[in-house]
Parts: sequence; structure tokens; C-alpha cells
Amino acid sequence: MKKQIKMIYKNKRGISIVIGYVLLIAVSIAMSVVVFQWMKTYVPTDSVKCPEGTSLFIKSITYDCVGKTLTLTLQNNGKFGIDGYFIHVSDKPNEELATIDISSKLTAGGSISGNSVTFSNTTKNSLSPESLHNVVTSSFNVQSYGTLYKLEIIPTRQDVISNKKRFVSCGESKVEEQLKC
Repeated sequence: MKKQIKMIYKNKRGISIVIGYVLLIAVSIAMSVVVFQWMKTYVPTDSVKCPEGTSLFIKSITYDCVGKTLTLTLQNNGKFGIDGYFIHVSDKPNEELATIDISSKLTAGGSISGNSVTFSNTTKNSLSPESLHNVVTSSFNVQSYGTLYKLEIIPTRQDVISNKKRFVSCGESKVEEQLKC
């Protein structure tokens, strides 16, 4: 009889350990669902985009392979004002995406704000399409790079969204150009 009681006691202790693990897993799943729902409130639901019709045109490019200078004349040919641009180059001839940021190499024609070039220090989009001065010439010193093959420019602007001023990158308006010596 004592053997039977010991067997029943051992079996119950084994079941209680399994019940403990099941409860532990259930509580951790419930906690993860609660944390997920809470964290979802911190992610913005709308993506910030440029208005359709934002466009930047490369009017002229002068690339001096010997003196290692790059001079661009940019024109706003879109419907909306532009505040600046991101500029990237490639030093490999067959590279699809230009990955070298040369905004810090700006010598004339704007100012540097983070890793972008801005046209002015004002808080509005200064390169407007209706202005007579919708052309900007910028120069870059690219001595620290080899021969450059490709140029990519992405316009940027400042928009007021939900009563907050937001910096917007216009990736859908990217301009690409092949560079030749």
C-alpha cells in the first residue's frame, strides 16, 4: 500500500512541474502580446512623402578628373519648393547604387546640414519653382576619391505635417547622371 501511495505522489509531482512550465509559457506569450500592442502605438502609421510633382533637374555638370572638382547647376522644375538635396557618387563603373556621400566636400553653393546640402539657412523651402532664382550652382572638392562614374541627387524639403515641421526626403524624385572626364 505504501508503494502505491509513493507512486501516486511521484506522478503528481511530475504533473505539477509540467503544469508549471505550461503556465510559464502562457504568461510569457500573454506578456509579449501586451508589449507588442503597446509598442505598436509608438510607430507612425503614415509615411512622410514629398508631394507628387517635386522635381530637381541637373542643368549642367562639370567634372574635372585632374583637379578633382565637381560643379553642378541644379534647377527646380517641379511644382513645389525644395530645401536641399542628398548627393552621392560612385567610384566603380558598374555599380548600380551610388553610395559615397560627398555632401561634406561642399566648397560653394549652399551649406551643410547633417549629411545633406541645403540652399539657405531659412526654415522654408528656398528653391521655389516660380522664382527667377530657381537655379543653384554648387561645387565639391572630390580629391579624396578616385575617378567618379555616377552621380545621384535626392531632393529634400521641409513640410508641416500635423502642425510639426518635418524634414522630407524625396526618394521618388531621385536624379541620376553618368560622369565623364
